[in-house]
Amino acid sequence: MPERRALLLLPRGLSGWELGEARALVESAGYQVVDTLWYRRISSSRLLSRAKLEELAAKAERLRGDEDARIIVYDELRPREYFRIVREARVEAIDRTLLILEIFALHAGSKEAKYQIELARLRHRLPLVREAVRLAKMRELPGFLGPGGYAVDKYYKYMVSRMARIRRELERLRERRRKERMKRRSAGLPHVAIVGYASAGKTTIFNQITGLSKPAGDEYFTTVSPKVRAVDMGGVKAALVDTVGFISRIPPEIIEAFYSTLEEAVTADLLLYVLDISEREDALAEKLGEGMEVLRRLGVVGTPLLVAANKSDLVGDGEELERRLRLVEAMASSVYPALRGVIPVSALRGEGLEELRCRLATLLRGMERSTC
Repeated sequence: MPERRALLLLPRGLSGWELGEARALVESAGYQVVDTLWYRRISSSRLLSRAKLEELAAKAERLRGDEDARIIVYDELRPREYFRIVREARVEAIDRTLLILEIFALHAGSKEAKYQIELARLRHRLPLVREAVRLAKMRELPGFLGPGGYAVDKYYKYMVSRMARIRRELERLRERRRKERMKRRSAGLPHVAIVGYASAGKTTIFNQITGLSKPAGDEYFTTVSPKVRAVDMGGVKAALVDTVGFISRIPPEIIEAFYSTLEEAVTADLLLYVLDISEREDALAEKLGEGMEVLRRLGVVGTPLLVAANKSDLVGDGEELERRLRLVEAMASSVYPALRGVIPVSALRGEGLEELRCRLATLLRGMERSTC
């Protein structure tokens, strides 16, 4: 995939791991950052000061005329701020939500995933087009931003109609997924959903347990549609489901559009939460907290949860690993009482997976202690 050029706008106050995540997302979307601009939000409704806008315009000059170039604002970008930025810089802009959706689109293979991404994009852009209609009627819409007022108004109506149609189609696909899930349950297959932060190694663990070779890597969101496989774990057959990864401050548009996918976690009998144990401790705590918050927002309460502390081979020594495992267990149990333990694994090397299968089988049998 050829890289596109981008000017990255970053809010001040990001922690080290958040900055790393921002750059990882930009790279996963296929952008090459040619310059960076730091800003401090003026208020809840206003992003950039006049002086910062002028600085942005100067930095954006090298991108003008390149249709693929973007200004990436790693923040929530409201319609009025979008038009202020694009009017001043004369380069198309996207915010954090649209950046995430671009990554999703790169990995979308199923019809359902493509519909979900389109719905999230339309829902996110609707206020922007509503503002464009207002500006067009006031004759303030810059010409390079698009067609005249009538065309913008017509496009707004098309968007509303298209969103309704996609929702109906997604509901049909969701019902089909529900029937498939009920069919598996009627065959006696309990469901184990693999959840966790993006790029923690969920798909690698899924591949190791199932023997499949689904795409996996360091890029964010290599899994957009759920992958389901019936597996035998210590004499217990179960349906193992790989789900879309979590991320900090996950936008509500994505939660809504991808609910039929995330529902696999809501309806699961057991959750396997994959965590990168090699992360810095501040990132470890933040990402674990963000993941638990996503589960709470989805309505997941009381489902037994086992943590797979992945990439344990990257932790310095045995003593340090034990300390981190105790830390994770203490943090997780404090916010999720249904925690059933923390197992160190290295999905890439295949280490610890037998113990993981054993513990999963034990939990599925409803036993208190492992007999493997």
